[in-house]
Amino acid sequence: MSTSTPLPSSRAGTHAIVYGGSMAGLMSAGLLSRHFERVTLVERDRFPDGPLPRKGVPQAQHVHGLLTRGMDILAGIFPGIQEDITATGVEFLDVVETTASFGAGSWRPRFRSDVKAASLSRLLLEWVVRQRLQALPNVRILDGREAVGLKTSGDRTRVTGLQLQAPGGGQEETLEADLVVDTSGRGSRTPQWLEALGYPRVEETRIHVNVGYASRLYRQPQGFEPGWRSLAIAPKLTQERRLGIIQEIEDNRWLVLVGGWLGECLTTAEDAAFLEFARGLPQPHLYEAIKNAEPLGPIHLYRFPHNQRRHYERMSRFPEGLAVVGDAVCSFNPIYGQGMSTGAMQAEALGECLRQGVRGASDRYRRRAGEILAGPWALATAGDLAFPEVEGKRPPGFALMNWYGNRFQQLAGYDEEALRLFARVQHMIESPTAMFSPRMVLKVLTVQPDKAARTPGPRPLAISTSRAA
Repeated sequence: MSTSTPLPSSRAGTHAIVYGGSMAGLMSAGLLSRHFERVTLVERDRFPDGPLPRKGVPQAQHVHGLLTRGMDILAGIFPGIQEDITATGVEFLDVVETTASFGAGSWRPRFRSDVKAASLSRLLLEWVVRQRLQALPNVRILDGREAVGLKTSGDRTRVTGLQLQAPGGGQEETLEADLVVDTSGRGSRTPQWLEALGYPRVEETRIHVNVGYASRLYRQPQGFEPGWRSLAIAPKLTQERRLGIIQEIEDNRWLVLVGGWLGECLTTAEDAAFLEFARGLPQPHLYEAIKNAEPLGPIHLYRFPHNQRRHYERMSRFPEGLAVVGDAVCSFNPIYGQGMSTGAMQAEALGECLRQGVRGASDRYRRRAGEILAGPWALATAGDLAFPEVEGKRPPGFALMNWYGNRFQQLAGYDEEALRLFARVQHMIESPTAMFSPRMVLKVLTVQPDKAARTPGPRPLAISTSRAA
């Protein structure tokens, strides 16, 4: 478990507003409580009283993971929150030792890597964080309110507040603030609002991947002991497109996801279709695990059309008193699991910029956010751009980097040092540049794919129950 220390505090202003109440918003509001006398979190939905779904976060019922780096930042914002999480019965598990992982055509070795992550649902994680936020004396949560515009100074060079109304209409109200933070997600209206104020339209990059997946909760069958706590079956890109995940979550349940790239996904929420899709994965283990297991609810479908990045860092003019965090800036292919953690990194960066005062913080932050997002964006889009069908500009040297990445994945199929490093890079503990050290380059150049093929995987186990296959 992380041993993070509380993030530094400083007084930057009187009042800050965060609009958008998912993980990026909750973390941003918690962080801003260290820098402002008062913080108001505005959310269009009514927050449920418990770990329950809500309309504004349709993807919350699918598999999520807060990476180690993201959890470290979260623990810095809310000291002791990891203990709150474990108090719910959730464990922090070694991501290499407890996960049976198939990727690049072979099973990965399993050993203690000391890279740990909490094994819980997104719904429970948000609920625990929301409870901590509600307990802060200088934070007010204003749900059931929709942000409809920015209030600015007369010369429109500074954002001075946020205009609100009840969803669907009603009387407007205005909240004054020293800083307004947009965490409203990929559907953010900040680009349109800025353009209406006379600013240039923010440049966007989109990479269409047409990813889709379906998720369902299952009860873990009694007596089923496969030797793993989670299961991940990834395709050998670009020859294959389907993936499957079993994530162990709270209350002895499995959250099971099946899906893929470029339209290779379920289009109907039917039991037989879900099982048949699982049967078509590159390995049979997920299908064998769930074919007789007890479903605990309906099948949820989700489609993700494109990666989307808004380059606020490139804008020639930008108003003071405004910051954009999370999916409202950059929305990644969710298969790579980077969203919540990059949102945490942006929130942390905003806090660092505010320690120099609120004046100039917007410019300092948007440039820093651009630097933070460069690495995760490159990693996520590299996998997607490997498909010839995916349209998008390939960076210089893309073919060589793609070749190196594929060889590194083969190496991780049998080399513990490479797999440990990959886990640390994946969880944002180390920079991707660590994969290009002289030692790693030599290993990649002399990779032995046949050794990866000999790495033993778990034995497929059918479950003996009264349920029919």
